[in-house]
Amino acid sequence: MIAPARKASTFEALTEADWADGYQKCLYSYTTAICAALPYMKKGGSGRIVNSTSSSIKQELDNLILSNTFRMGVVGMSKTMAREFGPYNIMVNTMGPGRIYTDRIKYLNTIRAEKAGITLEEYNTRDAASFPQKRYQTADEYARSVVFICSPANSAISGQVICVDGAMTTAY
Repeated sequence: MIAPARKASTFEALTEADWADGYQKCLYSYTTAICAALPYMKKGGSGRIVNSTSSSIKQELDNLILSNTFRMGVVGMSKTMAREFGPYNIMVNTMGPGRIYTDRIKYLNTIRAEKAGITLEEYNTRDAASFPQKRYQTADEYARSVVFICSPANSAISGQVICVDGAMTTAY
């Protein structure tokens, strides 16, 4: 699952309501979905849980403090669940897509382009040029990675944090 878009903001600009909303959308929503599916996985004797988050699980993103904060909670929850549910052959991983050109990235890039005083197209060109692969990742690339993690070919990868970002993040 992937949570809905969050408010792009700095720490000082956020309200208490923003923090509560960020918690609901960026952390609690995962628990709701997992609680619904878990009994069926346990009864069936296996399962795969992939918590799709963001590359901010490895490297923070400017002006996205809510995402940066609560996505790390998802990582902690996932690693704990991987050990807790391992005896049921349920594998739990956290995956973070990089810069896939989605409506969310377009929204964020529009804000960044306005701040830089350039067009969205100019910003997108500069942005993509800064990536190691010189392009945005595709949703299909990310989906294929998730499919592998959920497939029978994966019999041992659990409790991991995996960024699918074309080497964009520099953190380990």
